[in-house]
Amino acid sequence: MNRAPPRLQIVAAAMWLFAGSAQANNLGFLKNSAAALLTDEDRELQRDAMMTVLDDENATTQKEWKNAQTGHSGSIKSLGNYRSEDGLHCRKLKIANLADGLKNEATYPVCKTPEGEWIAASGKKLTKAT
Repeated sequence: MNRAPPRLQIVAAAMWLFAGSAQANNLGFLKNSAAALLTDEDRELQRDAMMTVLDDENATTQKEWKNAQTGHSGSIKSLGNYRSEDGLHCRKLKIANLADGLKNEATYPVCKTPEGEWIAASGKKLTKAT
């Protein structure tokens, strides 16, 4: 499969850093979450779906993914356009994963830099764009 575009790698890395550091942060219960069970191939399908959603002009688009080999699946849904206090175009993504009978959902804010890279918007104040 293709490698994730650099602009999405930052967002994906932030998500997987959280899942991978769950044990170190006394969040051991997350190690048995659906996100922690995803394979590299699952993550690639998830990143492709995320890129499709972020590139879509429709601010509330959704994309599902499924890995026929593992049976793992999920969806990425944009919850609309936002603007950060420093003027960046942002979105909130609702990410759902299903793996080995476990399901989890989380919402992640992401913003697009002037260079065109999507970054995790942790700590940024976002206002709903009209």
